[in-house]
Amino acid sequence: MEYEFTLKYRLAAAGSDADELVERRGTARLVEVCPDSVGLTDIAELVGVSRQNMRQLSLAHANSFPAPFHEGSVALWHLAHVLEWLMERGTYHIEQSLLDVAHAAMQINLVKESARIDNDVRREVRNLVA
Repeated sequence: MEYEFTLKYRLAAAGSDADELVERRGTARLVEVCPDSVGLTDIAELVGVSRQNMRQLSLAHANSFPAPFHEGSVALWHLAHVLEWLMERGTYHIEQSLLDVAHAAMQINLVKESARIDNDVRREVRNLVA
């Protein structure tokens, strides 16, 4: 099975030679693994429908469509959650490899971000949601 994903790193600005950048990637900080954080346009492109169609779908099924993890001028969802929802509906063909990669990307991003949580806050949150 073939999987395609993107790793986004933050590199120091020194040098822009491609070979040098490849050599320095070991010292880079991982920013994000994609595909994970997506807007309606991204979802529509991956599923093969228009953005308007995806927006209508999210509005028509507001009670069951996955909630975004960020709402603002642009709402963001975890791709895995939306793909699972679409698969449950049975009207969209979702490649298993895309779902697998979306799950893996989400898990890596969540672990990466959770490492930044203060231990006292982590304990308090655990008590709140337990």
